[in-house]
Amino acid sequence: HERNLLSDVALALVKHLQQTQRPDLAMVVMSATLDAEPVAAYLDQCPILVSEGQSYPVEVGYLKMPDQRPLTVQAAEAVERIINDDAPGDILVFMPGRGEISGTLDALRGLRTRERVACIPLHGELEPQEQDRAFASNALRKVIVATNVAETSITIDGIRHVVDSGVARVARYDAERGIGTLLLEPISRASADQRKGRAGRTAPGTCHRLWTALGHKDRDERNTPEIQRSDLAEVVLLLHSLGIREAATFDWLDKPAPQAVLRAERLLTMLGALPDADLTPIGRQMLRLPMHPRYSRMLIEASQRGCVPDAALCAALVSGRDLLARLDRDDAQTKAAREMFEDSADSDFITLMRAYEFAKENGFSFDRCRSYGINAQVARQVEQTFQQIMHAAKQSLPGHDARPASSDALLRCLMAGFADQPAKRRTPREPECDLPDPRAGKLVRESVVQDAPWFVAANLRETPSRQTLLSLATAVQPAWIAEMFPQHLTTTIEHLFDAQNKRVAAMRLVRYRDLV
Repeated sequence: HERNLLSDVALALVKHLQQTQRPDLAMVVMSATLDAEPVAAYLDQCPILVSEGQSYPVEVGYLKMPDQRPLTVQAAEAVERIINDDAPGDILVFMPGRGEISGTLDALRGLRTRERVACIPLHGELEPQEQDRAFASNALRKVIVATNVAETSITIDGIRHVVDSGVARVARYDAERGIGTLLLEPISRASADQRKGRAGRTAPGTCHRLWTALGHKDRDERNTPEIQRSDLAEVVLLLHSLGIREAATFDWLDKPAPQAVLRAERLLTMLGALPDADLTPIGRQMLRLPMHPRYSRMLIEASQRGCVPDAALCAALVSGRDLLARLDRDDAQTKAAREMFEDSADSDFITLMRAYEFAKENGFSFDRCRSYGINAQVARQVEQTFQQIMHAAKQSLPGHDARPASSDALLRCLMAGFADQPAKRRTPREPECDLPDPRAGKLVRESVVQDAPWFVAANLRETPSRQTLLSLATAVQPAWIAEMFPQHLTTTIEHLFDAQNKRVAAMRLVRYRDLV
């Protein structure tokens, strides 16, 4: 239906299979949204069959001039005009995220209209019963303010009007620095057409675009394929296991950046999966666990240290959306509630584990969790993911039910998964840190790891001002690095100026990924 990283991998592997072992294999690629011509060319100019669905004309309107006011205000005014024009039908407003949805709903409360409307949010972090409101029939006209989940993934009956902000949050992986970013970007013309089509499914409709017709021509024609903006470690591990050792030159529909493949191979080497062209025993074990290589490496370490359930829970806690809400500086009540989960200064994962256990003990109650800053729906999803990971661990790992051998067992496992993201604090108890390659980073103020001179960060995020923020930190000891990753240590003798004694001294320097 939708192109994504794994569907591209599947397509490439099936084509490879056809050309090698199974020339008799037939393949059909089907989608309501795919650009068919490039796929047909990739599949040796295979035939294209088109089945036209029923659609109605949609009248598109643009801004006459660029508007610098907040998109939330512009969207509310567009809704007001639609209602005051007595145009029948429900209204769908596209916004990039939860914050903008809340801002739009606030702006909609000031509508000057003759008609009462039902203003309904729709995004992935709502409880299921709250999401159902968008689909349920309503005595009032519905104004649904949604993320781009409503662009292709779901269909809402009764929509006759679309108000499009023209932006979306797009996840991109910077292979140069190994940092994931979530950027606010203009949507492509293809996405804009997809959103417009939501207004013409049952009757003629209208689409109000909050940008100019001239600006529309400057937009990209299509979205960047996910394979060109993702972390490729899991895919590269899979290809190596199938004997495909040159992922950069493999026959892709859209080739990934060579730098992204190189970064993935470096990570797999750091984790002990790839010493050279072939998979190591650890690499083969990682392959049997269906998750990102970081988390499979954590679980393998945990099976040796007797803490598989804890490591599985940590993997589940970071595989989806944030469990804990970001703390507002002025929210004293939530801050006080949060402190009951922060009973360890060793790892932010332990804070998340305590919050999850609290949610589980309270039956994932929406109100009870919300009063402690916990997203109950995410906690419920963590429980499901945890059970799936434990099921995979029981099938693939020895010692999955052993007891931890030491109190620092889990911390060592977390270090094993994020061995490529060490941080060394520049000054005791200060957030500024040195990172490999060499870079600088800053630990977020919410972290409980405020004392440890060394830690690994599970999450690296870049701000619009190009500052690297570190979060989900775990304290580690240099001795563990020497014990667990001796192959990544280098020792040199260097002559440096000793400013205190005003003389040149010969120094023995031990580096781990260029951190002294």
